[in-house]
Amino acid sequence: MINMLFLTADEIVILTAFILVIVLAIAMFIIGIFVTRWKARKKDWSDSLLTAFVINLIWLLTDIPVSWIVEFLFGANFLFGIVELVIAIIIGAIVVKIIYKKEFGESFVFVIVIQILLFLIAIVIGIVLGIIISFILVALLLTA
Repeated sequence: MINMLFLTADEIVILTAFILVIVLAIAMFIIGIFVTRWKARKKDWSDSLLTAFVINLIWLLTDIPVSWIVEFLFGANFLFGIVELVIAIIIGAIVVKIIYKKEFGESFVFVIVIQILLFLIAIVIGIVLGIIISFILVALLLTA
């Protein structure tokens, strides 16, 4: 277990951000599978669990490094969250075009709807998780 007494305030913030990025990415991966299947079903596309899993796995594998790079180079803020969203939309549109064999424009619109929904959900979950993780780390610090 990490001895919280030997961590500086900066290290605690970095640890909190690291935990938040991982937990949020995994939560959004799982939620993303359901949102992707829902949107595909609405468009009469294949709502296969495997297809949604693959699309969201690619988003997960690209989102984690992009989030880390953006967060640690520029800090966490809404503007860079939008940059991450745009990157996810571009990657997603290409992946959806290939997997569903649709035109790029149709894939692009499909992905924009999904990513905006996920972005809004991620904001809410991120705030809640950030508060919870902060309380846990403060409690660990106070009890150490």
